[in-house]
Amino acid sequence: MRPEPARGWQRHLEGWPLGVWVVGVCALTAMLVVPRDVPPVELPLPRVDRRLEHRVAELDAQRAARGRAGLPLDVRSVGEAFRRQGRAAFSEPELVPQLLRPLRRWASEALERHGAERLLELRALQTELLLQALAPHPSDPPREVVELAGGLLPVGLSHGWFAPPPEGADAAELTALFRVYWGTVLGLSERHPFAPSLNEWRAYYRFLLRRPILPPPARDGDLSRKLEYVAAIAQHDQDYPAHLARGIISYQRGAPAEAAMEFTAHLELYPDGPWALRARNHQAACGALLVE
Repeated sequence: MRPEPARGWQRHLEGWPLGVWVVGVCALTAMLVVPRDVPPVELPLPRVDRRLEHRVAELDAQRAARGRAGLPLDVRSVGEAFRRQGRAAFSEPELVPQLLRPLRRWASEALERHGAERLLELRALQTELLLQALAPHPSDPPREVVELAGGLLPVGLSHGWFAPPPEGADAAELTALFRVYWGTVLGLSERHPFAPSLNEWRAYYRFLLRRPILPPPARDGDLSRKLEYVAAIAQHDQDYPAHLARGIISYQRGAPAEAAMEFTAHLELYPDGPWALRARNHQAACGALLVE
């Protein structure tokens, strides 16, 4: 048996790849666990089930096709009254109250006579017509857009909702915006099956919350509206991290102490949840401001 050859200084480097890997894992773990000073910028967005959204879109395409083939006279009358209300909402809002009363009465009567499905076909058809009319993204909206978008149009134009995506709303987001508007106008927004589903509420508020915060002097008002959106989605979606979102908005409003309280409230509810490290990082940012 031959003696083992001397290895000299090389023996000190044995196992170095494993050592580098261990050090790297420890460093990465520290980065993921130890809070860092990260100022809050982006709001958490509701999670939308895209597969469910796609299935609903397919169902509505079938409804729109049936609506094109023909609707009962009183359902078509509801559609025409909805368009008249839309024209008024865009250019003569003082006329809207007197147009809403008969519109909602006719919608209720049509629902009693024909059931929900025929009105759902009308909604699907009007949604399709609106998306087609918006496709060229005109700066001067045509009559079809004015009549169908109605009260959505002034705020949507001023906030860039109808610009090409991703700056503006995509087809699914426009559908969610229009469905909520349509149900509200017809007085059906709280009646099944016209009330938005949880997934539709998520798509609706996801779009509104992902909009960039406006610069001054509109900034304060925009942040206040986002607080209202957070409160609204929290009523529908129990999984939405409302405390985290309120903390981010409070930080953006220049209230780090209030923001820190919201981040603490989030961590008390979800100490190990998917947003926990982000909340701790934002807490550290609040602490850095408060000690300055």
